[in-house]
Amino acid sequence: MSDLVKYIKSGSRMPGIKNSLESIVIGLPGTPTELLIYQGKIYVYDSLGQTLIDGGYISARAFAAASVTTSKLVLAHKKFINNIDFTATDNNTCSWGAGNIVFADGTQVNTNAGNTGNMGTTTYIFYNGSSANLQNTTSMMSAIGGSNIPLAIVDPVDTNEGACVITPFLAAGTTIDGDKIITGKISSSTLKTFFDLNENKIQVGDVNTARVVVGKMANGSYGVKASLPGYTADVDTDVNHYAVWATSDDSVDNVLIKEKTRGSVSIGDHSTEQFAHELGYIPFALVFVEESPGRYIKAYGWDMSNYGVAYSIDDTYLSMANYTGGTKIFKYYIFYDRVSSGNYEEIYVHDITDITDEVST
Repeated sequence: MSDLVKYIKSGSRMPGIKNSLESIVIGLPGTPTELLIYQGKIYVYDSLGQTLIDGGYISARAFAAASVTTSKLVLAHKKFINNIDFTATDNNTCSWGAGNIVFADGTQVNTNAGNTGNMGTTTYIFYNGSSANLQNTTSMMSAIGGSNIPLAIVDPVDTNEGACVITPFLAAGTTIDGDKIITGKISSSTLKTFFDLNENKIQVGDVNTARVVVGKMANGSYGVKASLPGYTADVDTDVNHYAVWATSDDSVDNVLIKEKTRGSVSIGDHSTEQFAHELGYIPFALVFVEESPGRYIKAYGWDMSNYGVAYSIDDTYLSMANYTGGTKIFKYYIFYDRVSSGNYEEIYVHDITDITDEVST
């Protein structure tokens, strides 16, 4: 036998040798190798040929149940949970309240309230294993490793996009990036307010009934409905039971009138005043005249010519006239509701200047 033995197979005799062995294989002939020592490294395989020790690195399957506990791990490797409440202060600032981090071995640490300050890019919030003040960094690698435990990732957004986006790890508070949500319905915890994406509508209710519906109605039309107390929006069919009713299939405009502007002007005798409403169509308007101190009467068009006041309105101006023999205070109200976009004669019969002839006669 050579003085250099490079390989000894199980079952063979091993006479005295002078040189070191390069490899020792221990196992039964015809079965998977169980132990191999080669170039100073140990390799161990089970009866199924699965690796238990690979060159000195121990596989997880080589540990007996409960043989390694969290008390034997460094802090960053322990399971944990926390109750730190993260809040989006604005579009580029995240704040958090005082809280606790509890580890699987029963260890508990208290943390202080704080904030990120104004962020310019993605920021990582972490506990560093010693300070009660949470740390933050823009480096992902700095937030983990050693005793550092990452707690949240925060992304600033543009000012017109709302609050910054917080992604916490096992924490109490969060904001959610809408691009990461696929759902059919988002509802409040009370179920009184919800956004149904599948049905294309937003609904808001009070204690007993649905009061506001925006979007797709029960009959398939689209619009806005807000019911009066005691009536269910989108179910009740009486328009008089609504504060607002406007749908795409309405033959008439049932929207609650909305004011554009109002004003007051003093007009002398035999004078007129014009107000440019700039709507580009004939809107609904009301005009009142002070008949006596503290007492106003409603002004009309030609119907009040004998009294000496009148007004008219077209797609550009509200015109008011006074031929009463003295100065009068006019108060006017112009609404967004469209009355007409065509012939002015639908609003008044005669041109407002005709009142001069009527009064003089």
